[in-house]
Amino acid sequence: MEVKSEKARNVILSHGDMVYFVSRVNVDYRESDEKHKAIFHAKRATDNKPQDLELEINRGLYDVLVEYTKLDNTDLILILHVEGDKSKWCLMSENWLKNHENKSANAQYII
Repeated sequence: MEVKSEKARNVILSHGDMVYFVSRVNVDYRESDEKHKAIFHAKRATDNKPQDLELEINRGLYDVLVEYTKLDNTDLILILHVEGDKSKWCLMSENWLKNHENKSANAQYII
């Protein structure tokens, strides 16, 4: 199964001590497996150096990637943190972020 979207382009990955801007993800999906091999084609945020990260992801994170792609929304940024077999994710509005990045130091956070 291949799921693509030209609008699902904003993916930020935190893995190890690095942050990456992801341009594409390829997943070797097998229906019977709980874990899947994924290659994140990315650039390091610190120096923009291209790097392909080969990670093992669980079915839950695979489902998140597929659903994010189906949203087909250029405003949404998918932020992923993958460490070992655990992952966390959130969605953020790029427009909201741009509108609030230059505000005063008294920033408010939603938790």
